[in-house]
Amino acid sequence: MIKQIEDENLKSGKRYWKSLDDLAETPGFKTWVEREFPEGASMLEGVQRRGFMKLMAASFGLAGLGMTGCRRPEHTILPYGKSPEELIPGLPNYYATSMPTPQGYMPLIVESHEGRPTKVEGNPSYVPYGGSTNIYAQASILDIYDPDRTKLPQQKADGDGINWNTISIDQVFEQLTSWMTDGKVAVLAEKSFSTARKNLVVKLKDKGVSWFEHEPIDLSSIESDLGDMLNIKTGLRLVPEFNKSAKILSLDSDLFGNREANSLSNTRSIMKGRKVLSPKDAKKMNRLYSVESDLTITGGVADHRLRLESSQFSAFVNLLAAEIFTLRKKGSAELLKKLKANGESQKSHLNWIKECAKDLCKKPKSSIVVPGSHLAKDVHLICYVINQELGAIGNTVNYIVTDKQESNINNFAKDALEGKFDTLIVLGGNPIYNSKLDWDKINQKIKNKLHLGHSKNETSLACDFHVGQSHYLESWDEGTTWDGTVIVPVQPLISPLFETLSELEILLALSGSSEKVHDFVKTTREVRLSDSSYQDFLRLGIDKIPAKSFDGKYTLENLSKLEPETNPKPSAENLEVLLVPDFHSWDGRFVNNGWMQECPDPISKLTWDNALLISPVLAKVLEEKHPELGLLPEPTMLNKSGQIAPDNANFDHGKQKAPIVKLSLDDGTYIEGPLYVQPGLADYTIVASLGMGRSEVGRVGEGTGYNAYPLQGANGDRIIPKVAIQPTGDFQILANVQEHWSMEGRAIVREANVEEYNSDEAFASHMGAESHSPKIWGKDQEKDLAFKAQTTPRGNSSYEHPDHNYEKSDTPGLHQWGMAIDLNQCTGCSACVVACQSENNIPIVGKDQVLRGREMHWIRLDRYFSSTSRDGAELPSDVQVSFQGVACMHCETAPCETVCPVNATVHDEEGLNAMAYNRCVGTRYCANNCPYKVRRFNFFDWNKRDTKELYKGPLGEKNDSLVDMGKNPDVTVRMRGVMEKCTYCVQRIQESKIQVKVKAQRSALHETGKDGADLKLDKDDIKVPDGIIKTACQQVCPSDSITFGDISDPESEVSKLKNNPRDYSVLGYLNTRPRTTFLAKVRNPNPNMPDFSSSPHSAREYHDKAHPVHHDGHGSDEEVTH
Repeated sequence: MIKQIEDENLKSGKRYWKSLDDLAETPGFKTWVEREFPEGASMLEGVQRRGFMKLMAASFGLAGLGMTGCRRPEHTILPYGKSPEELIPGLPNYYATSMPTPQGYMPLIVESHEGRPTKVEGNPSYVPYGGSTNIYAQASILDIYDPDRTKLPQQKADGDGINWNTISIDQVFEQLTSWMTDGKVAVLAEKSFSTARKNLVVKLKDKGVSWFEHEPIDLSSIESDLGDMLNIKTGLRLVPEFNKSAKILSLDSDLFGNREANSLSNTRSIMKGRKVLSPKDAKKMNRLYSVESDLTITGGVADHRLRLESSQFSAFVNLLAAEIFTLRKKGSAELLKKLKANGESQKSHLNWIKECAKDLCKKPKSSIVVPGSHLAKDVHLICYVINQELGAIGNTVNYIVTDKQESNINNFAKDALEGKFDTLIVLGGNPIYNSKLDWDKINQKIKNKLHLGHSKNETSLACDFHVGQSHYLESWDEGTTWDGTVIVPVQPLISPLFETLSELEILLALSGSSEKVHDFVKTTREVRLSDSSYQDFLRLGIDKIPAKSFDGKYTLENLSKLEPETNPKPSAENLEVLLVPDFHSWDGRFVNNGWMQECPDPISKLTWDNALLISPVLAKVLEEKHPELGLLPEPTMLNKSGQIAPDNANFDHGKQKAPIVKLSLDDGTYIEGPLYVQPGLADYTIVASLGMGRSEVGRVGEGTGYNAYPLQGANGDRIIPKVAIQPTGDFQILANVQEHWSMEGRAIVREANVEEYNSDEAFASHMGAESHSPKIWGKDQEKDLAFKAQTTPRGNSSYEHPDHNYEKSDTPGLHQWGMAIDLNQCTGCSACVVACQSENNIPIVGKDQVLRGREMHWIRLDRYFSSTSRDGAELPSDVQVSFQGVACMHCETAPCETVCPVNATVHDEEGLNAMAYNRCVGTRYCANNCPYKVRRFNFFDWNKRDTKELYKGPLGEKNDSLVDMGKNPDVTVRMRGVMEKCTYCVQRIQESKIQVKVKAQRSALHETGKDGADLKLDKDDIKVPDGIIKTACQQVCPSDSITFGDISDPESEVSKLKNNPRDYSVLGYLNTRPRTTFLAKVRNPNPNMPDFSSSPHSAREYHDKAHPVHHDGHGSDEEVTH
């Protein structure tokens, strides 16, 4: 923008400003700032000036002066696909980039409005992820607009360990140069898959810099251990090929969740093998076995699940190897005897192991065994040999060669205490919080300390300098994916909002280079691949590279020399703690992210907290010793008689009151946290999550959870034996969003085993009250889907339903939108919850409001447990898990519409249950009348007020406006007193309809030469093709469980799914006729397994409660009829 400067005193004629910096020099601008932004006026001088100008450009405060959006990066960034010449206000651009993570770089497409990144999606060019992303990528957009980010470099005041002085970026660079001149510099960095950083590290080592890496939850350290045991000089990474797998055994490995790497690829490939549309597909369905100590979403999907403490996997895998080698006729008698002796402690599970081994050996080259990254190295070696002897290596699994691990944090501590360096630069991370080193001693040995981080944390406070780290959407870089087959770029969508630096900028300064990061990354790529342009790399977002596989054979008999890790079996007196990454914060890096904090954990359903998870068995032991704990629900008369079992955690008036206990080790180390009884856990395992309980954190993460890092082993061990537990007498209220875990015999989630499905494809239609009620559509029951959607048949209702046609017309809507959710594909990962929140400007309400049941998510993920028959007063230990995503069903005969006194919720001609926000007066009648409980009410100005100031109303402190930059401009931001709910992403629907119509008009103009009123378009020309529109939840889903489209088109994917015999409506007997329906779940158990049941547990519970007269005998676990 070039604008004339109005100043009558100019002697040299009119002058024009070309930038904000230029404009800031004019007296008129300064006067305007002082009047409109008194706080900002003080920032116009000195080092804060640049930051203020960026904020002004990034917000819309200067729209009247000609500014229309955010400042873009200095170097050219290229959109994904077609590149427009200019930014067009109101139209988004899409850019290929990637998100650096401890599990490799994640390929992304990021949506940008007027230069503001607003939404993250997966890059479909990377086939293993199929355009999906995980929950952390979805939430990462919020971090760039975090008001608690470090905005300016700071240096501690002389002689003062508390106060900080602001310095400039140039002063930071000068300091780095000075330290390198003096020598003896060490860098402690997080692990990275950056190829650009790898090149810089080599240069820095040549200059004498000591390099160390630390990852508190290290998923790759086992690679070097496996390489050592195989006597090779590299590491080895297990990369499964689940798309080729028929039988999968997961050993304490959460393949679908946040605890293992490459979960998106795992989910996509495994669930593709579980997609069942016909009995023919069912015969090819893969089978998943899971052995685990915690209840994970992988265990929830598994066909067979065995509870086992993590310390016992060494013995378990020895026994498994003995059985597989025997079946495969491999190994000597002495070896088999040794393996069986090593597994003696797990003989109680021998039948389970034998039948599982037989199943794996039926199709050995299509089977795979995958151990968890935290398990002992002997477990990984034996699993390697098992895969080798099955013939799986090169078929269902590849072991790719990786670099040896860099010196770790223990090497760093040793060198620091020996005085080998006097300057420490910490790149990212928070080692003082998440490691067990004696930092007081280390700090005394180090003269200069600088920390680069997103915001101030525990490590920053111990350093002399703190510099803000640029968000990945503000940075240039490139790196590899976990499987090593692709290099992806990191290109910024916006110039850094604040005075921050990227990791590469720091390293370039240390190396003495004056090269810009963009140029360095470009040169790195050109050296690697010179036969294609850098522009194509940025535009497509991937470079394919070969991954080097290892196929060396391990001599089987050498296993007899292997000394397994022996651990005593856990008991009530010898408890074991398993440390896992927290769902909300991973290792602590997302603790200040409100979307992550408020998204319920898929299994425990906790928000804003973590808890110490224990099994019902251990809870019963503790209650016998300490009756005051109140861990288990009080038995009632019906419990004791066995008529009804307790199916919920212990709640009081809707709030979970959890006792706080102390977990202590022999060396005096201890933590304190609240207890939570979780069905499905190994009896004497306590599961504690890492990453919460930060002491130095932003406003969002303040006071959330407990810190479990003190229990972690010095080498990063996460299986902690010999733990004692003692109640403290205190209690804590947990924000649990689902206190009840049973379907109470209702056919909400409908399930069957493969054999039942093969004999009756329509088993789901024989369940639920509607299977016994008159037909919903009456005489039109057998009419096609399009007819039912366009005419709204009366059915057996007592009155005629109005057709939802165009106003004053008999013509139905051109499209009839609907959704089908395949419960057989849903893993419960919860990415859809945050994707919806990001797309639709759904506010964060805070823990206090969640405790009051006021969370605002438009889609919730219900989690149900079902079990075998049990004593009336007992909580179950072995459970099957069912997940179900529930949002507004867009009912054709919607109960909410009939009770709204102001027509704020109405049905449109295309089947959408629409909300007119400016009509809503907040009666909440609609929410009371909704049987699915999916409507959300704005009790307060969530988007406007700080969550701690809600009750002050207009007098309360407003939210930081920086967060508003991440809002989707295509979606209305709702105000207090308004009801809201899922819209099927109506903004995406309308955008697609406009694009199709524009394209049709251009084609017609080209063919006929007519335009405007003379142009006539056929309705088929403006009908949106199937698959063009993807809702936010559908687009993010890695398992393709959600399908959306036009149900008036019989050839659309959603129509085909709705015509599938497995399709059913939840609470269909209410005659709400929901447009969102579900495909019933099909499990694939092995009939020979000792835990086999001919029907899923939920089907047994449904039958027992729906047909109590048959409870004895006919409704047993052995036989359930639908």
